Amino acid sequence: MNFKDLQYALALERRRSFSRAAEECGVAQPTLSAQIRKLEAELGVELFERDGRTLRVTPAGELILEQARLALGAVARIEELAQTRADPFVGPIRLGVIPTLAPYLLPDVLRPLQARLPLAPLIVVEDMTHRLLESIHAGRLDAALVATDHRDGNLSEIPLFDEPFSLALPSGDPLAARASVRVEDLDPAALILLADGHCLSDQALALCGQARGRGLRSDLSATSLETVLNLVEAGLGMTIVPHLARTHFEGRFARIAFRSLEGPQSARAIRVIHRAFVPRRPAIERLAATIRASVTVGLAAERV
Repeated sequence: MNFKDLQYALALERRRSFSRAAEECGVAQPTLSAQIRKLEAELGVELFERDGRTLRVTPAGELILEQARLALGAVARIEELAQTRADPFVGPIRLGVIPTLAPYLLPDVLRPLQARLPLAPLIVVEDMTHRLLESIHAGRLDAALVATDHRDGNLSEIPLFDEPFSLALPSGDPLAARASVRVEDLDPAALILLADGHCLSDQALALCGQARGRGLRSDLSATSLETVLNLVEAGLGMTIVPHLARTHFEGRFARIAFRSLEGPQSARAIRVIHRAFVPRRPAIERLAATIRASVTVGLAAERV
């Protein structure tokens, strides 16, 4: 058994597909399949159940792969300690970003980050919050930009900024005649949400005091904000949009009005999270300060 075989097994657990796992690992599918079989033979148990196109992790596999994550995470931390012992500002920083933030924040902060961390190029991974957390624990990411409370004692966070929510609604809707909209005036049944797994959907539900599936248009959902906004422009409902996304989309949809929201939970807290004892903390702190300053300057310019 070697670490590479454990990496293959964890990739297969994530992707639930030999072809996609092989692509992630940069090897041919037959090579990955053979190494998984070899690992199972060495351990004397099946890690995966194969039933036609369906792939499941066995109960024994779940226990073993959990230990594999811990082992590979420990190895990654040893490597980090060795690489950053002399200078934590040297070497790539692997940063995860949630999809409702990455396209609207990164264009404004990448150049300042390059200037402030010239010897620490950024490797960006865009993914859902729960998968970013898994990657941080496994040592595949150094840090992540998220908008939810992780409630994990093994992780630390650095606050960045509060991002207000706006309401995007058809321009002919009566609420569009207002300069701003109070949260209590929203009709939860008119909301179009992102698909399950996007933290923005959970935040929109919390803002409206609703549980998923209760009085909502649960038959209308999408995997991207742009798709949701196209549904809004077609007059099928309204949605909640973070401020940075609003500045990106405003003006691109002729039949959508964007209005500020007033009331409790009408903003989300953006933060950097990382492992509690990561040796690159100084570099992550500089990254956080640079992002915070860039966003603050942008918000101030909009108010002028």
